[in-house]
Amino acid sequence: MTDGYDMRRVAEVRAELGESPVWDEQKSVLYFVDITRERIHVLQQNGRTETVYKSAARIGALALTDKGNLIFTEDAGVAMLELQTGEVRLISPAVHDGTGCRFNDGACDPQGRFISGLMHEGPERNPGALYRFVSSDDACLIQQGIALPNGLAWSEDGNTFFFVDSIACAIFQATYTAHGKPAHVRLFARTPAALGRPDGIAMDKEGGLWVCQFNGGCLLRYNRNGYLSDHVTMPVPRPTSCCFGGEALGTLFITTARFAMTDSELIQYQDAGDLYAINPRVSGNSRYRFKEYR
Repeated sequence: MTDGYDMRRVAEVRAELGESPVWDEQKSVLYFVDITRERIHVLQQNGRTETVYKSAARIGALALTDKGNLIFTEDAGVAMLELQTGEVRLISPAVHDGTGCRFNDGACDPQGRFISGLMHEGPERNPGALYRFVSSDDACLIQQGIALPNGLAWSEDGNTFFFVDSIACAIFQATYTAHGKPAHVRLFARTPAALGRPDGIAMDKEGGLWVCQFNGGCLLRYNRNGYLSDHVTMPVPRPTSCCFGGEALGTLFITTARFAMTDSELIQYQDAGDLYAINPRVSGNSRYRFKEYR
């Protein structure tokens, strides 16, 4: 288990709850969200960040489409942003009418369908679930019983699906069927309770899975067999999600949060909420894109 990575801050964002980074290989820009401030941002090639969309609802998950647009969640519904025109259209109405429910992390599967996890924010903490979306059909429930659904990823061949349950401090893996449902769900890795809770994840070309440890101030990497291989210390306590990007997908970008930090913590960690990056020894895989039309 190693550290020693060159951790660098790439943009001053001060996001309240930065999440869901997505690298656009065609434009060489990074999109990401601030959930509680209800915004989608973009990190340009010149290092500047801009807001591309301001919502009236919490934006949890984000992914690119095959047309170069953005699909994203708003509270418990799903929408699409046409980047050229700024037009927003509904993909799915809310799948739950509870005020304490919203979609959290999300990603596209190898067939170009959007998957996102519905979480319950109330004190009762009802189990969450994973839903699948396509451009022409209603939402489809594909997995239940997840206390707090979070990061999602697929193996390079698309046959294995990984998802996080933050409250269980666990990463699960499953066989991913052609119909877009997880089967034979089993534990992949249980993260150390002393290192916060697992959040967003990203897969590298060796099958290694990088996970952000919220409140643990670190990134962990598990090899393809579920053994901890790397521990990377963060300069802020709440890394939230990560994705590979940059030249040859050799950079791992990391979003962070300052959500619910005390005044004294914010003085100690003034850069909380900013964007960070490292260059792992193994590059990453391209993320799948949503198929807009079928």
